Amino acid sequence: MKFTAVVQREFQEHVRNRKLFFLLMVIFGGILMALYTEVGPTANSTNVMDPFFELFAVLCPIIGIFAAMDSVVGEKERGTLELILSKPISRGTLLYGKFVNYLIIILPLLIIELIGAYFWSQASGLSSQRWHLAMPPFSQWMAMVAILTAVAMYYTALTIFISLFAKSTAVAGLIGILFMTPAHPVGGEFLRLTGLFFGIDSFTQVPMLFKFPLSIFSKYQKFAMTSPTDFAICVGSLLAITVFIMFVNGQVFDRQNVTFRL
Repeated sequence: MKFTAVVQREFQEHVRNRKLFFLLMVIFGGILMALYTEVGPTANSTNVMDPFFELFAVLCPIIGIFAAMDSVVGEKERGTLELILSKPISRGTLLYGKFVNYLIIILPLLIIELIGAYFWSQASGLSSQRWHLAMPPFSQWMAMVAILTAVAMYYTALTIFISLFAKSTAVAGLIGILFMTPAHPVGGEFLRLTGLFFGIDSFTQVPMLFKFPLSIFSKYQKFAMTSPTDFAICVGSLLAITVFIMFVNGQVFDRQNVTFRL
């Protein structure tokens, strides 16, 4: 019951401060950008999935960062954290309740709108008449949705960790953006150069053990959508990393001094 109360409180707070509305607009705006602007397919695009992934591989980390950057430090700034913890509720319940609430407000919006975009691209003729590109199989599109969902979860958990130590919500957001490097083309270039250094020019040559940390890189995520084995590795790795980060978050928060000092 206490856990449910935390989730309900957080959800009501996000409705009140319009964060839920903003996240809806960001996701919906991303869909519109991929469908109707020049963010669409490039000369290297092989199907309609390319522009969506390229955009949302960067947008999903931003969504996770924005949702969670005030998770702990924001409570400290508002002076509400000590009041909340004075009630019969454990720190772990509070932290995990916040995380689950972020998933509740992010994931359904993301999944529904991405699936809707798939069918709209076909029904409206965008894929064949505007882009002259084939639609990917629905199973491959759902692989993209699953990977992007796991990415959003990973960055949400990571940003909660950052929020535990940040001096302000703004600082937490900025640090979160710095950690977005693997999702940026810069991260892809880093992988390419590292691979060339070791004589590897394809992800098929990378030992399975080393693919685990590669799951946070968008370049590997895009490759994983074309291989069932790598898809399982990528999604499984992202989820495992997320669970580990949330475990660490709970341990750190349980021992942390919650008094906020400027």
